[in-house]
Parts: sequence; C-alpha cells; structure tokens
Amino acid sequence: MRKAIIGLAVAAVALTACKTQSTQKPPEAELKKGYLVYKNNCSACHWETVSPEKMRKLRQYVREHGRPPFGAPPMSEVSARVKKFYPTEEEFVAFVKDYITNPSREKGVCLPRAYKIFGVMPAVGKNMSDEAKEAVAKWLYYRFDMTWEEFMKKHPH
Repeated sequence: MRKAIIGLAVAAVALTACKTQSTQKPPEAELKKGYLVYKNNCSACHWETVSPEKMRKLRQYVREHGRPPFGAPPMSEVSARVKKFYPTEEEFVAFVKDYITNPSREKGVCLPRAYKIFGVMPAVGKNMSDEAKEAVAKWLYYRFDMTWEEFMKKHPH
C-alpha cells in the first residue's frame, strides 16, 4: 500500500511538472513576433485594449450611432473571452489558429451582441503562415492575463 501511495505521489509530481513546462511563457522575441503579426493583420479592426472609461463612452456611442469606431472587439476582450472556453495555452492557440483561418458563428465564442454589432470576422488567417498564426495566438494568450469574470467586472457590458 505504501509503495502505491509513493508511486501515485511521484506520478502526480511528474504530471504537474510536464504541465508546467508546456505552459511556460515563450521568449520575448517570440511574443514580439506575435505582436507584429497583430499590428500587420489584426489592428485595423481590433484595438489592443480599451480602458473602462473609454469602454463606457464607446457603449454610449454605439447606442447613438449603432457601430463603434472600430471593426471588432478589443484584443483584451477577445483574449479573456476565448480563455473562458479554452483556458490552456494549447487549447487557446489551437482555437485561435483555426478560428482566424475558418471563422464562423457556430464555433465562435463571442457574446450574441458582438455578432450583432460586428458580424463574423473575415478569414484573415488564410493568408498567414502557420508560424504567424501560432505567434499571434501565443501573443494574444500571454499579452492579457484577465479571466472573463475579471474582465467583465472591470468592463461591464
């Protein structure tokens, strides 16, 4: 019995070590590459982040004009929302790479109001290399650290 308990403890430590290694933050150079992919392919529609004060003003603007002055939700919101459904780096990166290549409302995780305001994004990933998609997905995962719940407390809709 004692050997079994020791064996389980060793296995648990080994599994934890493996999981920790796979979610280590990539080197800054890799994240910078992801940021450049964002700037060149995503920033025309997605602002990087919006302060809570600016978000309140934008909601008022949308009520009055119907559309915000940008084409898609801010990346800080996208990151938090995707992490709600795909919390690990591996799941998150796989989802983002697939979604930017073949976006659809069915597999998307946006709130219904976001689809009403913005629609479904164009397939910008079709013109990107796998390396570029991986880089931007990792940048998006590591750039913002708020959970969806934390994001909504700070930026209520």
